[in-house]
Amino acid sequence: MLGIPETAPTSEAYLTEVDRCLYECVLESGHAEASELATRLGISRNEAESSVRRLLALRLLNAKPGSKNRVSAVSPSSAVALVATPIENGLRRRMEEVERFRHELLGLLPLFEHCQTGGAQPLQALPELGDVLATIEQLAAECQEEVLTAQPGGRRNVEELTEAIERDEGMLRRGIRMRTLYQHPARYHQATVAYTERLTGLGGEVRTTSANLMRVIIFDRKAALVSLAGHDQGAMVIRDRSVVDFAVQAFEHIWLKSDLFPVGHDSGQIRTVSEDMDHALVRLLVSGESDHAVARRLGISIRTLQRRLVRISKELGANSRLQAGYLIHRSGLLEKGQRPDGAKHAPVNP
Repeated sequence: MLGIPETAPTSEAYLTEVDRCLYECVLESGHAEASELATRLGISRNEAESSVRRLLALRLLNAKPGSKNRVSAVSPSSAVALVATPIENGLRRRMEEVERFRHELLGLLPLFEHCQTGGAQPLQALPELGDVLATIEQLAAECQEEVLTAQPGGRRNVEELTEAIERDEGMLRRGIRMRTLYQHPARYHQATVAYTERLTGLGGEVRTTSANLMRVIIFDRKAALVSLAGHDQGAMVIRDRSVVDFAVQAFEHIWLKSDLFPVGHDSGQIRTVSEDMDHALVRLLVSGESDHAVARRLGISIRTLQRRLVRISKELGANSRLQAGYLIHRSGLLEKGQRPDGAKHAPVNP
């Protein structure tokens, strides 16, 4: 006996060529039995009955009232409404379950991040210097492996160096690796030189660069302090792992291209540093940077910048800033360490 299936159709119920022919045959006859359809189509009774069952499942056929085996055709649009709508409703319910599931699981994310950062906020603004120093002291005491520091400018405040030296020496004695980046002019600041000598004597590593630096201190690659915009003595504490990793990679990139900070007087290294600064200076000036912007990026005073620029212009034989720019391009001065006559620059204090 053929009847309307109670379950929704499966992928096996998709139309076959026999189904299409049988459906057309039912449409032409108005209603028919499986045995009649088998005879008309030249197929077996079993094939006809299987096709009828698939079409019943797809709601394209309907059993005739009062007849156990006779079927009639149903409009495809009606079949779509009868078959697809329940499936769509089921999918909608499943999507609602997925959204509820996602919402409930993501609701645990703040708890996870809280535990990952030891209860500390991923970003914490410290506008007051006292809070900054207290945080540095805490992170230094908790530090177990490494400290990375970048200090822009040509010199450090003597009070800052005095405050930092005891803490830094304590970390070095505990076996903490300490790497510090300065800009080249720091080599000529006596207090910074003395501080560096004490650190390197305990195993600290210090280098200088002509690159523009952002002030940053990174502890164990887990927490970083950077300058707080709008607050000269403030800092932003960052514990977000992705941001800290970015800061570490930026530090490493500059570190690999920087020069050792010599302990004691080394004329060869002083000459190299002077040439490096001149190269960075002309590159920035030719790119259109103003004198003040170049001085800030190199960590030198505007007077030092102008003195260097006058010397370079004389070497080039230039009488104006515009002519100097033209001669810089023509002479190949942008090739690091070269003068128009092909000689090396003489060492010059900043």
